[in-house]
Amino acid sequence: MNAQVLNNARTHAEELPPVVTENPPHYTMSTSDSDDTDRLEQYICDEKGHLDSCESMVDLANWLYANEYFETNDRVIPTSDLKEILGDRVEYGVDTLLDHLEDINVVDEASQGGSQFILHERTGEPFYDPDNEEMLPLLEEEISRFLKDLREQQSQALESEDTVDDETQSVADGGKPEGADPDETDETEADDEDDADDVPTTFRAVASTALDVEVPLEDALTNPTDHIERIVRFDDVVTAIIESNEVSRRYPYERMGWRNAANKWVLTTTAKARKENESLSGY
Repeated sequence: MNAQVLNNARTHAEELPPVVTENPPHYTMSTSDSDDTDRLEQYICDEKGHLDSCESMVDLANWLYANEYFETNDRVIPTSDLKEILGDRVEYGVDTLLDHLEDINVVDEASQGGSQFILHERTGEPFYDPDNEEMLPLLEEEISRFLKDLREQQSQALESEDTVDDETQSVADGGKPEGADPDETDETEADDEDDADDVPTTFRAVASTALDVEVPLEDALTNPTDHIERIVRFDDVVTAIIESNEVSRRYPYERMGWRNAANKWVLTTTAKARKENESLSGY
């Protein structure tokens, strides 16, 4: 009798449903236990669902995740690139979406040493530390290429002047160029004199005008002991040459100087964890 009761009790116990213990509030399932819920998308909708741009926020965040722009791997993307890539894919402005996502810690603006840096444009190499000595050989090389261009263009200009020396001397003595209308020549000379006063037309003149110094151009670029001053001067000179309609470069050298750092963005570590259904207890 006792054995029969014991067996019945055991059978009844096995048929009872297991006791379910509720998970603590901070518990989140691992990826292997996860359902198909996108917790990052759900979080964005919970926080910004009242805004019409919520769907576009989700699209932007998902794109950052798919392309692995994470805080943990130092991959960043400038705002300008996001606008170019996603501008036609999202219904709202990228700047607005980034502001909203940053407000809820889904994206973060990445800092790489400050709002300005020195860029060596020919190689595209940035220097965020102005005291970085690795930039000095690059500066020397750019200045060397420029000075070589300056010497050769000046030499060619002198040779060109020699070939027309006879005609130039004739005009200087009061004569007129052969076949020229006297009245028209006088007007042209007057216009040329006005232009010469306003616009530098030689390679050296264009470069020198960019600098407010009283020393020769070569000395202005090579003598200062402060390498930052040399960088600023060189950058101004090359910019003036590039923008000039009168002269052009004949050697491969580019500007090197201070540039404003673009805003660059990453998906935050917590946003990545939500996307991968990882626990947030450590964040």
